[in-house]
Amino acid sequence: MVALVFIFTLLAQTLPLAGNDFNEHTFRHMKQHELYLREQMTVLLKEVEQINQNHSRMGMQALLSAVLFFWKTVSLCVFGLLFWPMWKIRKKFWEDQDNSDEVSCSSEEECQEEQELEKEVEEQQEELEDQEEKKQQEHTEMEELEQKEEAVLSLAAVPSHQEHGEMILSMLCELIKCSQFVIANTFYPVPEHPIVVGSTYEGWGLPEEEPIFCLLVPFKAPRGHIFHLDLGTTRQLPVKNSCIHVEWECTCGQEMGMLCFLRTSEDELRNQSPSLLDTLCTGSYLDVWKTACWFETLCMTSWKYLPESSVYSLNVTLLFKRSCRLRLTDVFRRTFLIEIMLGVQQDNTDIFLSSQETEAPYMPSTSWLQTCAVAEAKFFRYITARAGEDNLYLRYMRVCAYVLVGYNFSPYELKTVLMNLQTAIPMECWSWKNFVLRMEDIFHYLCCCLEQKCLDHFLVGNEAVPAEFILPWEFRESRPPNLFQHLVQDPDRHEQVLYEMEMLQDRFTTLLIYRKRQTSTCPTAEHIGHGEDAAQYEEGVAVEC
Repeated sequence: MVALVFIFTLLAQTLPLAGNDFNEHTFRHMKQHELYLREQMTVLLKEVEQINQNHSRMGMQALLSAVLFFWKTVSLCVFGLLFWPMWKIRKKFWEDQDNSDEVSCSSEEECQEEQELEKEVEEQQEELEDQEEKKQQEHTEMEELEQKEEAVLSLAAVPSHQEHGEMILSMLCELIKCSQFVIANTFYPVPEHPIVVGSTYEGWGLPEEEPIFCLLVPFKAPRGHIFHLDLGTTRQLPVKNSCIHVEWECTCGQEMGMLCFLRTSEDELRNQSPSLLDTLCTGSYLDVWKTACWFETLCMTSWKYLPESSVYSLNVTLLFKRSCRLRLTDVFRRTFLIEIMLGVQQDNTDIFLSSQETEAPYMPSTSWLQTCAVAEAKFFRYITARAGEDNLYLRYMRVCAYVLVGYNFSPYELKTVLMNLQTAIPMECWSWKNFVLRMEDIFHYLCCCLEQKCLDHFLVGNEAVPAEFILPWEFRESRPPNLFQHLVQDPDRHEQVLYEMEMLQDRFTTLLIYRKRQTSTCPTAEHIGHGEDAAQYEEGVAVEC
């Protein structure tokens, strides 16, 4: 009984050790209890031996077996009681260690996740900052682009002289009608309704103080005469050595009060006005010089019959032999230059044989140039009709005309570049939003043509010409002439224009930067050249004159 009480007391003391409040001190306490139990076991064994010695030998064997059984039972219980807290203690220790490992692993994973999250956040912030910078940069670029466009538009917004041009056209129409009345009983060529041509009427004239209003006056053969157009050699179009052959036509029974030049004797013809062959022809060909001089005289004679003569003053400027140039002055002492080309239509096409001036050092007076001026003016009217109210292509022409002043580029070359690009690029792409881009296209196209020494004529051999244009069959079928052929023949001039081409972009950029508002007046082309003159020109368009 004493042993059982001791065992249960020991069990009651050891059970709390299996709780969750295990620590190092408890472990040492258990070790001490184990030693104490072993000592008590030894004491019990000694008592058992002492008891065995006191009993008789007859009950010794039974008592020993019972004690042995009891001892085994007690040993098993003691061993169980000792093993259970030890197992709980080690289990708790392992669990704590595993939990600490899990906590450390989870903490490491959380740290990695937090680091990755921080990196993502930093990357997103960097992306947002980059986007903000890009937006600010785009906004700045858009503002600069808008400023450039405003500067270019203000630069291009030079007076188009449209009102003056309509006035001059109306006045010249009246002058032609009066001229027809003056020559009614003669055998001079009959002038017809004038056709406006040239950059001023097209809306993009060069920056000149006195714009030139250019018109072409077609005329027909007088009664009793026929015009035959001899185009000469057509290997290179437009033809430069064409002639107008004049012949008589039989008018017997057709014209009242007129003698037939073919069937009437010379003596009888003396009573009639002289034939065209006897007045404006050299041989049997119409003479350009004689015809231009005659038309100037006719204009001055007819002007006296117009009511406008009391308000305006009309004079002839004797500068050209092939064409007629008039100077019109109003009561406000404003002057208008009117250049009149005479021409004969080729069949029913938009091509004429004209008295247009030429750069050739010498040309026979009987040679008439094949001109495309009427067809080109028709092209710009064609573009205007499709461009609507926003005719920005005119601004491109004006800006290019400003930029090219003083360099070895002719207005006709500029016009050819614009016509080629306007048929290649859709009209909606010529809006103000794409102004700078289209200007870059113009310069790039011109630069490529200069490098290749080739700029094809627009109306000859070009499939892109709209069907509305009536052209001779040879214009449709022939190979286009090269407007830069002179560069092929002159390498020095080619190097010069390449150098000038590099300066054009700089001039355009300068105009964009310094052009703050529209100038009231612009320098004339006569005062603009190279070097210092070009610099003075750029300064002149940068500020108000």
